[in-house]
Amino acid sequence: MKKYNPARNCSCDTDNCSSNKSQSKNGKKMLGVNTACPSGFPEFSPAEERVRQTWMRVIREVFEQNGFLPIETPLVEREENLVAKGGNPKEIYVLKRLHDDDDKSHSGNAVRFDHTVPLALYVARHFNELAFPFRRYVIGPVMRGERAQKGRFRQFDQCDIDVIGMEHLSLLNDALMPAIIIQIFEKLQIGDFKVRINNRKLLVGIAKTVGVDENEFIRILDEQEKVGKEKSIERMKELRSGGNTSINPDALEKWMEFRRNIGEIDKEANDGNFKSYFLKLKELKGIDPVYDQGVQELEQVFEALSSMGVDKKKYRPDINIARGLDYYTGTVFETVLLDNRISGSICAGGRYDDLAEIFTGKKLPGVGISIGLTRLLSQLFEAKILQPDRSSPTEVLVIATEDKYISQSLELATEIRGMGFATENYLEGKKLDKQFSYADKLGIPACVVLGENEVKNGTVQVKDMRKKKQEEVKAKDLESALKKVL
Repeated sequence: MKKYNPARNCSCDTDNCSSNKSQSKNGKKMLGVNTACPSGFPEFSPAEERVRQTWMRVIREVFEQNGFLPIETPLVEREENLVAKGGNPKEIYVLKRLHDDDDKSHSGNAVRFDHTVPLALYVARHFNELAFPFRRYVIGPVMRGERAQKGRFRQFDQCDIDVIGMEHLSLLNDALMPAIIIQIFEKLQIGDFKVRINNRKLLVGIAKTVGVDENEFIRILDEQEKVGKEKSIERMKELRSGGNTSINPDALEKWMEFRRNIGEIDKEANDGNFKSYFLKLKELKGIDPVYDQGVQELEQVFEALSSMGVDKKKYRPDINIARGLDYYTGTVFETVLLDNRISGSICAGGRYDDLAEIFTGKKLPGVGISIGLTRLLSQLFEAKILQPDRSSPTEVLVIATEDKYISQSLELATEIRGMGFATENYLEGKKLDKQFSYADKLGIPACVVLGENEVKNGTVQVKDMRKKKQEEVKAKDLESALKKVL
C-alpha cells in the first residue's frame, strides 16, 4: 500500500521511491540514486520557507512582547533524562555513529522529542543563575520516531513558551498561555480557531470514582480525536465488561451519561457562553476532592481570561481534552482550526507540577504551550489556505540590456538598496525576455532596465511586473516611481 509522505506531499513510500531516482531525459542509464526526502522529514520550497520565516518572526515578537526570554538547549540530551518523564523509548532517536567496528558508538545520548523536558534540564543546570518565575521561549526542531502520515512528521519545528515557578506558580500563568496563543493566531490570520481548555484533575477524580486506572482512562479520552466520541464511549463500556472487579459500574454509567448530556450545551460554549457548562461540571461536585479542585482551578483560569479581555469566541471549556503526556497535572490546552481540511490539534500544552522536580529535588511547578509549526504549515499549504506567491525577498531586479552596461547596473543597484529596497542584479547576459521571465518566476514585483537610451538620457525603465506596465523615469524620480509599484 502506498503511504502518504508529508515531506513535499509525495504519496509514495519515499524510503523506496523509484520516481525520485535520478534519470536522464534521453533515457540513458544514470546512477540509481534515490533523492527523495526520507519519509517524515519535511522540506519547504523558497516561497514556503519565506512564509515559515515570517511566521517564526511574528511568533517570536509576540512571545517577547509578553516578557518571555529566549534560550537554546542542545538537540541531544542523555537518554535516561528524556525517558524519565514522558518520553516514549519507541519514538526516541539515539545518537550513534554510522560505522563503528567495536559497535560502541552509542553514546548514551538521544535526540530531544520536545522542548519541555530539555527546559526542565536547563533549569536544573542553571538553577542558581535564574530569576523565578522563569519565563522562556524556544523555537526549533525536535524529532520523534512516529509513523509518518498526513500531518505527522518525524522532524518538526515547535514554538514553545513556559513559565517555571519556585514552590508555587499562580494559575494566572495558566490563563496567560491561551491568551498569548490567541494573540499569535489572530496576527497570523489563519482563520477561525478554538482553544479548548480542561483540567486533568477532573479526569483523575472521575477515574478514581469509576475505579479505572487514571492513565488508561486519560489515554482513551486522548484518543477520542482519532476514534470518535462514540467509539471512545464503547471503550469505556469495555472497561466495565472486561472483568475488572475494581470498576464501579454505577459511577461509570453516570460518567458516560454525563458526557452525552454535556454535548447538548456545546453550542453555548462555542458561542462564548460558559455559564451552563460550568453548572454542568458542578453537578458532579463531591464525587472526589481532586475533581472538585479541578473544577475550581478551571473556573479561575476562565475568570482570568475574561479579565484579560480575551475574545470569548476564541476559547472554551472541554472536558474531553486530556493530553497524552504523563507529566501534565492540571490545566491542559488544545487548539484546533475550525476548518475541516485541517485535522487534529495545532497547538497544545498544560500545567506540570513535578517535571523539573525529578532533576532538581525542588518543587518547581510550570505551565507551557507549544505550536506545532511544521504540522500546521504543511496542512495550510496542502489545503491552499496559505498560497505563497513570492519565492524571493527581492523587490527590484536591475537588468542591463547589454553586457557593457552591467557595471553601471551594479552601481544603480547599490543606489536602489540605499533607498531601502531589496535589490539584485541579473548578471548572466541573457535576452530581456529571459530576464523578465526570471523575475516572474520568483515573484519579483519590479524591474529596473538600463540600456543605451537610458544611459544617454539619464533615465531608467521601471516595469511593474504585476500590472505588466512600463514607464521611463528620470534617475532623480526613481525612488518615488518604485514606491508606486511596491
